[in-house]
Amino acid sequence: MRRLPHLMLAALLVFGVAACGDDDEPSGDATPSDTPTSEVTTSETPSETPSESTSETPSESPSQTSTPKPPPSQPPTTALPPEPTAPSQPPTSTAPTNPGPTTYAEALARFDARGTEPATMKRFRTPAGTYCLLQSDFAIGCELDSGKGVPAADYCGPDGPVDSVGRITYGEAGNPVAECNSDTIREPGAKLVGDGSAIAAPGGGGLLCLVEDIGVTCVDKSNQTGFYLGTGYSVF
Repeated sequence: MRRLPHLMLAALLVFGVAACGDDDEPSGDATPSDTPTSEVTTSETPSETPSESTSETPSESPSQTSTPKPPPSQPPTTALPPEPTAPSQPPTSTAPTNPGPTTYAEALARFDARGTEPATMKRFRTPAGTYCLLQSDFAIGCELDSGKGVPAADYCGPDGPVDSVGRITYGEAGNPVAECNSDTIREPGAKLVGDGSAIAAPGGGGLLCLVEDIGVTCVDKSNQTGFYLGTGYSVF
């Protein structure tokens, strides 16, 4: 009978230990509750990854592709030097180009183009120094000023006094003849006439001359002959 209290005390202790074991069970269940917390933490990690990839990466790509590359610079062009041209051939004659008439028809056309009435004179001189005799027993024709002869070495020949034509006069046959003269037919008292003047011999016959800046053109309408004497010369 004395062991009964001891048995009851032992039973109470066992019950108390069991009760304490039951109280510790809920604290053991708290471990699963901590697991979701860690899961929330891992769920935050994906949220950071998209934010970095969507905000930073797209913003850098357009900035790189939107800047156009400068075109390659073209090398400077250099002008090619002009091709050398062949030197001009020297003239075959020393005589200047004849700017006056070379035919009787051309001479008359120049008179008609002026359309001026001729003045009547036996002789005259021009601003260029040409002297003309239209009526004289000595000679009829025109003469250039001294030193202004038209070069004509082929015409004058090696035996002539000079190698240039300085005078044209009417010969015995009634035709004009170019002369490589070294003398003169000038007489004092010739009147100076200006360019564009038309001069006729007295009496309504004989020579009719036209004064121009290129020289003097004269015609004889009685036999349709004439000449030009100035920077060049011609007889027709």
